[in-house]
Amino acid sequence: MPKKTALVVVDVQNILFETPGYELYRAKEVLGVISRLIGSAREVGVPVVFIQHTTRGAGSEFEKGSHNWRIHPAIAPQPGDSVCLKYSYDAFYDTDLHATLKELGATRLVFCGLQTEVCMDTTVRSALAHGYAGVLAADGHSTYDKPCATAQTIIDLHNDVLHRRFCTVMPSDGIKFSGLPQLQAV
Repeated sequence: MPKKTALVVVDVQNILFETPGYELYRAKEVLGVISRLIGSAREVGVPVVFIQHTTRGAGSEFEKGSHNWRIHPAIAPQPGDSVCLKYSYDAFYDTDLHATLKELGATRLVFCGLQTEVCMDTTVRSALAHGYAGVLAADGHSTYDKPCATAQTIIDLHNDVLHRRFCTVMPSDGIKFSGLPQLQAV
């Protein structure tokens, strides 16, 4: 029985592209990859599920309804897409993501989004614990340089650690939603 796929787009929100003093690594390229994945998924009827990090309290960084909180306009959700709000690093914890995916009949998830070492890592690991097969677009997630490591090093490390242990990691150009059962890892 073929697995039904959903594309999960994690935290691609304005604040992560616009915070002074923080430059998202390969921001334009990663946004382009995510946009292409969304377009490819929609083209063949694969559901797109947006995860939107949300913080409680007036004036908080990801305050619901604020400019910072909104999903980047280049990939804004369209009618038929799902949007799940989350309040922690794990998109499954205390959210309606699992119920949404069950309703869609999804058993395999393709992941892209932000930030590599925080919400991406946590959500990909949690997906496996919730019984989902996962595919991570190797070039479809990003982060910032840190004092201890460059963004590229962080991305490479997480791609390596997550691959085969928690999901399949592959370049976005190898992700063909109409042929996912035949995916080959890198």
